[in-house]
Amino acid sequence: MNSQSFDIHADDYALSESSDNDIIELCKRGKLNSISVIPNLRIFDSSVQKFLDTKKECQSIKVSVHLNFMEGKCCSHASELPSLVDSDGYFTVSWGKLFLWNYIPILRRKIKRQLSAEITAQISKCVAAGIVDAGAIRIDSHQHPHMIPLVFEALANSIHQNDFKVEYIRNTCDPIHFYLGKKDGMKDLSISNVIKCLILNFYSGKVSRYLRKNNLENSYLCGVYFSGKMDERIRSVMPVFEAKSTAKKRRTELLFHPGLMQKNELTDEFRKTGFNEFHLSSNRKLEFNTCNSL
Repeated sequence: MNSQSFDIHADDYALSESSDNDIIELCKRGKLNSISVIPNLRIFDSSVQKFLDTKKECQSIKVSVHLNFMEGKCCSHASELPSLVDSDGYFTVSWGKLFLWNYIPILRRKIKRQLSAEITAQISKCVAAGIVDAGAIRIDSHQHPHMIPLVFEALANSIHQNDFKVEYIRNTCDPIHFYLGKKDGMKDLSISNVIKCLILNFYSGKVSRYLRKNNLENSYLCGVYFSGKMDERIRSVMPVFEAKSTAKKRRTELLFHPGLMQKNELTDEFRKTGFNEFHLSSNRKLEFNTCNSL
């Protein structure tokens, strides 16, 4: 594997203490190039301190803001986000709602304004905590909602209005045709992941244009098609991603969720059954092992 072609990445740092320990262990073993930190869960401060305490061992690890509108409390005042949170500040939106709002002109401006305020708060919190470099901010999102045009426009507005110095924005482009003809690539196929790929790949064109316009790195991503089970199947498609990355002068982000949450760590912040199943899935340990073996 040509390390220049791949960024081995772990999402969901600051999800839980147990999950964090798994990700930190991979960092210490030199198995990761980058991680994403969730800004808005209660464990954030202790998670940041844990990472900073290991900074000497993990100083080469780049950290992205993992924008989160799916779970937990907002970082803004709840009164500023009436369409996104309940009276206690807990997020009530879903990917589906954001997707639908994108196509309702009468709501778009209001939702975009609220999203922009929350994006600003989450980025600012990570920078202020010292876990994200203010001069080279990296951005992605929990469940990839930043790829929806409405959300991406809110993100672009936040960057412009606050003059954030951005180094990288994840372009969630996991081309399905890279997997065609690969026996392992078609094994244990998840139809829901294929549908997600098609939607996100469709939106990736808008993101690519923004990245080019602003001289930001563009990339491929391997981690949606196999989302939730990044196992040994990825080895069969890595040569394809490597060849395409070299030809297009783009890197490929190999996206893992290698941190396993324990059931007793599910606080009242975690209110979505489907998400909780994902956080507790034994496949996270499988992804840890896959990442560890690369």
